Amino acid sequence: MGLFGPSFMKVWQAGAPVEGKIVGIRRSQVSEDESTIDLEDYAVEVGGEILGIRQRLSPLQDVRLGMPVTVHRNGKAAVIRWGAPVERRWKSVKPPAAGIEDKIDGPPRGGWASGQAEVLDLGSRSAMLGLATVAQAKVRFSDGTEALVDKYVVPFYASHLGAAGDKLPALQHPRDARKIRIDWPAAAVAVPGVGVAALGGGIVNTAESGSVMGAGDSNSHPGFGKAGLIDRLQAKVAASTGAAAGFDMNAGPAAEDPVTWETFLAATVAIRDDPTTPADEVAQRHGVPAGEWEAANKRWMGRIMSDWKLGAAYGQALS
Repeated sequence: MGLFGPSFMKVWQAGAPVEGKIVGIRRSQVSEDESTIDLEDYAVEVGGEILGIRQRLSPLQDVRLGMPVTVHRNGKAAVIRWGAPVERRWKSVKPPAAGIEDKIDGPPRGGWASGQAEVLDLGSRSAMLGLATVAQAKVRFSDGTEALVDKYVVPFYASHLGAAGDKLPALQHPRDARKIRIDWPAAAVAVPGVGVAALGGGIVNTAESGSVMGAGDSNSHPGFGKAGLIDRLQAKVAASTGAAAGFDMNAGPAAEDPVTWETFLAATVAIRDDPTTPADEVAQRHGVPAGEWEAANKRWMGRIMSDWKLGAAYGQALS
């Protein structure tokens, strides 16, 4: 056994089926070919025997501690037949201990105080110059301390947990009361959620870093706290450049602008295509109030300088 291949499919298709239950989950990572690979090991109880199986299950976000599974056995080989087969590593391993051991997003070591954290609100911030979003959560610890959990990663086995209003086992840094970590293994052991679907709204992150590629796809709520260093530098450059060009870099929420985004784009394209007519006059034909085009243009150009998604849409509309 080793890499996913014919031996896996042979066991998957022809192994004798027996009923079992996942009683232990071990989650870890290995580095290979300059990539980081997630591994999931399962302890499956079958007729009083505990089998150790390393296998990628799909859909992963529906896997729960304590859920029943069918195990196909062919000699010493065993495969969990649940969901769809996935072309990932599979092998027999030493069974994990009962419960959940998470070496990726598990609890920290070293004197952190145990308690409970209530999730107050969820959000996200941009990262990688807008190419990714990082999930965040505002929480309140047992002693009343409110804190921001940046890179709020909900592991697959706890995907039914972590919504606003949930109270979860958590730990507090011994020297920094505002540094809070959610104890996801303890949370899922206490509330396994067998048969409970993953929460909607993008709370679950499949990228263990907490970053989700494609800004706006997973966590559309406003974010909290500071962006990353590169993004902060980019924002400063954009603010300086925009201000020098006379744009309004403090234009406020786009949704509240009296000239909608669609109206602004339509007027911009029409003004470009009719350079001999005064811009304000052309803009009026597309719904911009008389005398308002210059100010509206400055507001929207300020937002475009600050938001790469608006900039991309602007460029596409003018192309």
